[in-house]
Amino acid sequence: MRRNRFPLRPAFALLAACAMLVAGCSGGPQNERGPGQANSGGGIVVASTAEAVSFHPYKTSDTASGSYQGLVYAGSLLERDPENIEQFKPSMAQSWTVSDDKMTYTFKLRPDLVWSDGQPLTADDFKWTFDQASKPENGWPYITNLEEIDSYEALDPQTIQVRLKEPLAVGLEMADGITPLPRHIWESLDWNNPDQNPQIMKPTVGSGPFLLQEWVKDDHATFVPNEHYYKGKPKLSSYTVRIAGDPRIAFQWLRTGEVDESGFSPDDYADAKRLDNVTVYEWWPATGNWSYVGFNLRQPILQDKQVRQALAYAIDRKTIIDRVMYGLAQPTYSAYGPNCWCYNPDVPHRDYDPEKAKQMLDQAGWLPGADGVRVKDGQRMHLRLLYGPQSSKVRTALASIVQDSFKQIGVEVEITGLEWVAYLSALKTPPYNNWDMNVGGWQATIDPHWMYQIWSEENIPDLNAGAYRNPEIEKLFQEGAREFDQAKRKQTYDQIQQILTDDQPYIYLYVDKSFEGVNNRIGGIKPSPLGLEWNIEEWYTR
Repeated sequence: MRRNRFPLRPAFALLAACAMLVAGCSGGPQNERGPGQANSGGGIVVASTAEAVSFHPYKTSDTASGSYQGLVYAGSLLERDPENIEQFKPSMAQSWTVSDDKMTYTFKLRPDLVWSDGQPLTADDFKWTFDQASKPENGWPYITNLEEIDSYEALDPQTIQVRLKEPLAVGLEMADGITPLPRHIWESLDWNNPDQNPQIMKPTVGSGPFLLQEWVKDDHATFVPNEHYYKGKPKLSSYTVRIAGDPRIAFQWLRTGEVDESGFSPDDYADAKRLDNVTVYEWWPATGNWSYVGFNLRQPILQDKQVRQALAYAIDRKTIIDRVMYGLAQPTYSAYGPNCWCYNPDVPHRDYDPEKAKQMLDQAGWLPGADGVRVKDGQRMHLRLLYGPQSSKVRTALASIVQDSFKQIGVEVEITGLEWVAYLSALKTPPYNNWDMNVGGWQATIDPHWMYQIWSEENIPDLNAGAYRNPEIEKLFQEGAREFDQAKRKQTYDQIQQILTDDQPYIYLYVDKSFEGVNNRIGGIKPSPLGLEWNIEEWYTR
């Protein structure tokens, strides 16, 4: 349910954000159903392969947590128009104005905003939440998004005024950066410690379309409609996320009618299309969900750019797209997908060329040893590759292809698959020396500026796990945010992509097509480039 504004979410390969968002159930996960049987209670169930960490919007950066949070907490003063994603329309704010100098944004809240307990939701909740989120000691992973805000004030209960330090092309999105928390509930509680703040793991008061009824970790989370939701009480009687862990189990549940909605692996796509009880919805997301192999640039072997470029030549994207993604993806060579207006098709592609890879490793001083594994100064080229979740067939296949491809050029790869939370922890936990590469993905942002977060030195290790540092990149991102002419902005992002391709902190692999299966008894679905879940309050059971 969380709308994509500028926070980034790591994305599962084809099991990403939307798989968590579009269903629930009346009877709970214990409600068994036979093949094709409808759930008569008026709710729906969604299968998910990943579990959330917490309901704290300012402590997490993973997709699963963001999905749970987006059900309980409304977070957009404005939202993108699903029919024209370049335009914004009112959401929690009924109107807004921008000063002539493009530095002051004033939002008028809807007069009917209330928390689920009936207390008014006011500008004071936004202001109080901003004050907490902006404290460095509170550790919001996206705190850098607030750096350009000079002041954030509640002028009266219905009016928020945000003043920027200077005019920015992304100023409107920057001003709309706070998901309010209920001050009257949270103010007396510890912001950081779930042992002293039960709202972090079990929120009782929210503003989103649903409220948490029950959360049994690693099994299910059940939500019920919020009667005070400002867009109207959802038509679904309940919404349950059921944790499958394995996409094969999730797809089996979808096939038999045990769940109403599920993502699935590309190799199940053809079977899903043939199901009589399921409609497969497909779209190319506006965000551009892309996958990569990332390098841990703290490791001496990988600090040589020539080595990283050589490894990029060893990966056959066509094989990955054909054999792993079953054609449901397109190759990408930089940090933006073809759907972005900023996309630069002219960056170096480094398409599959194992002989070129060998030649470059030779030039870098890594020569084949007696057993074929390359050696330099007595050190073997042995790289450790992490991926997660280990239940993902796509991620598992990608790791295997990387291992086999690198073996062909004399590079030894050791693979470790972890469950999702452990995988994220391994990437972000000091001393960061137990991995060399990772298979990952990003659900990108619609405006290209916000992608600076994954390259920013300030965001090491939370979003910039590989510890990439390049002051020129950070300077260009700042320039792009300050240019209002889109054609000129594109020139800046063209430069950014050229540098990121040359530096090769990632091996950019592909942008995937989004698809999900939903039981035919569910109505009200209107796919758009924003996904399926943007109008979840309008979904109903037939």
